[in-house]
Amino acid sequence: MTHLTEDGVDRRFIQQQVGHECDSSLAIYTHVSDDFLNTSLHKALAPAFAGA
Repeated sequence: MTHLTEDGVDRRFIQQQVGHECDSSLAIYTHVSDDFLNTSLHKALAPAFAGA
């Protein structure tokens, strides 16, 4: 599941494929790499800091 998340597959799709009703239960089994986490955070926060 981790490789699917890092490859950009929709988490809802993954959740449905493995049969989890709640996203929080899926999170238990999904552990992304530090590099992926840092890159994702940078992409999400970059617009907020672009105007500063």
